[in-house]
Amino acid sequence: MEELIEEVEHIVYVYKLNIERQKKYYDYPFTNNPAHYYQLMMLQKTLEVWTSCLEKIMKNKKDRWGPVEPRRSKEFDKRIKLEKNGVPGFVTPNTLNAMLTHMKCLESRIEQLESTFCMK
Repeated sequence: MEELIEEVEHIVYVYKLNIERQKKYYDYPFTNNPAHYYQLMMLQKTLEVWTSCLEKIMKNKKDRWGPVEPRRSKEFDKRIKLEKNGVPGFVTPNTLNAMLTHMKCLESRIEQLESTFCMK
């Protein structure tokens, strides 16, 4: 995960430098060259895409790499039984979302451990 973040941060940095270089390409602020402005707009749009990608990766890392609460199965079991007693066959979306978030967190930890053991 850290390697991916470093790669995307490097790409964002390169695009920022490229935009600054393109802005300083001409010595005067106004030019009749529309291709230059189009190229600047495309570089800016690409930078925005990579920046939003980096933000999503950082959000994903924060969500899944926080502290893992061990042994939540008993808590989920109690919640499901309580909800099924209230309305038979019904589990609230909040419980399902909590279970999915916890499973995703555990899966990412397992993937990290697998990659650590496979690399050694």
